[in-house]
Amino acid sequence: MARQFKVLQIGGIDETTYFIPQKDTEWHFIPSIEGVSDIDALAEWKPFDLIYVQAPYSEMLMTVFERYSEPYSTYIDQMYWNEQFKNHSLIQQKVIRPFVYQDDSDRHRKLKAVAFPGQYGDKVSPIQCQVNADFKGASHYEGNDVLVVQGEFGTEMRPLLSWKQNLIYDHHKIIQIWPQYTVSEGVEVEYVFHLVPFNSNNEVDTVFVRRQDDLKVPLEISPREEDAYIVVSMRAKGQGVIRVGAIHKRWSRLDMGQFILGGERYVNENTDEFIHYFNPGDRKPPLNVYFSGYRSAEGFEGYFMMNKLQSPFMLIGDPRTEGGAFYLGSDSYEQAIKDVIQKRLDELGFQREDLILSGLSMGSFGALYYGAQMQPAAVVVGKPLVNLGTIAENMALVRPEDFGTALDVIYKNTGDLTDESLTMMNQKFWNKFTHTDLSKTTFAISYMAHDDYDRQAFDMMLPILSRQHARVMSRGVPGRHNDDSSTITSWFVNFFHMILEQQFGRRRENVS
Repeated sequence: MARQFKVLQIGGIDETTYFIPQKDTEWHFIPSIEGVSDIDALAEWKPFDLIYVQAPYSEMLMTVFERYSEPYSTYIDQMYWNEQFKNHSLIQQKVIRPFVYQDDSDRHRKLKAVAFPGQYGDKVSPIQCQVNADFKGASHYEGNDVLVVQGEFGTEMRPLLSWKQNLIYDHHKIIQIWPQYTVSEGVEVEYVFHLVPFNSNNEVDTVFVRRQDDLKVPLEISPREEDAYIVVSMRAKGQGVIRVGAIHKRWSRLDMGQFILGGERYVNENTDEFIHYFNPGDRKPPLNVYFSGYRSAEGFEGYFMMNKLQSPFMLIGDPRTEGGAFYLGSDSYEQAIKDVIQKRLDELGFQREDLILSGLSMGSFGALYYGAQMQPAAVVVGKPLVNLGTIAENMALVRPEDFGTALDVIYKNTGDLTDESLTMMNQKFWNKFTHTDLSKTTFAISYMAHDDYDRQAFDMMLPILSRQHARVMSRGVPGRHNDDSSTITSWFVNFFHMILEQQFGRRRENVS
């Protein structure tokens, strides 16, 4: 049976019947918390994905929150949100927030929109984009990542681009659409989104037109009763250069989070993006940061694995290119990643020695690259990838036609695919890793002995770590990069537990 989104409503008018049509939502209603004789009895319904409260402050309510609330899961109706709630220490610990709405209709819409299990995001690559035959300028693709169009677009908005692949609107969801693009001065663009219901004989149902200023935030399409195609095109005017990236589609949770409740996103001036989520756990050291690996589906990775550690943790994901761009970008982009980690360290009152960075495969690059800059207590990685130029070069003979994303990452960061560019990308990592003090950092590395992506990663790191007297725990596993992921993940988790117990006094039996 598919997982359901479990809601506990406390107080107010019972919303259960309103949510019966949503078969993936399980709704439980308690008229008054004071009427519950045994709070422990609520355990048969847990865990709750959302606790919605329409009741005044009470100590019994706080007891329910303490036992059953997860961070970001609990919302107090705006009619009851007051200083007693705001000033209680549990509100900060569980990240409990007010549920804000305009009227009853908006309240129902919002509850219905966010009450679904899981997360979902995908994208349409610019490789699926085609230029209008009447356009007389120049255009070219930069791999699968960017379409560059240059020339005279006219003095009025004219059709310029269309996409051969459509996005899909999933019924009963609020769909978030976010196109990536940049334009040179003197160019204006607008995106046109046509909704075509599946059973409509290609008749357009609704049209959304969004100009540049409108697209600084994603378009959100309200819930509908049936699935539909989202047909995308672009119009432009002026003269100059347009760089067109992917068009992202996500299930929205409105102002309650990106992908999951509490999720956030960062976007810089070049529309480079990363997503991040912070769970304060028990607010005791360390803060465990997990960088997501390569994933073509957009969203957070590693939530349940990190949550089982019962320590504060962060998830960071890179939804760029086909499956991620290895957390590299402009100075502002890379600084933003360090800033969101430092912000949470400060919020918890932790120091750098209370930080662990971790990741698998592509995520290992993020953990090692930023670990060299932040000098954490430990770095825990599996299947390490550090020589991005070598990974791209290996696509020619070692892994024919496999993992072309590496080429997109090289081009994105250097502007070409020459031998010099490949060397430059390798050196980008080593410049950070070699010229820093790693003597107080523990490195726990599980690696594939015959890795066909980056065979020398561990062998090249070990002498540097040895010279710096860093503590190294390692485990080699026979096979190529994509072989035996279960063993690598097992060692990844084992190393985490060893460090948590030895350096932070967190015994494994307490976090199982």
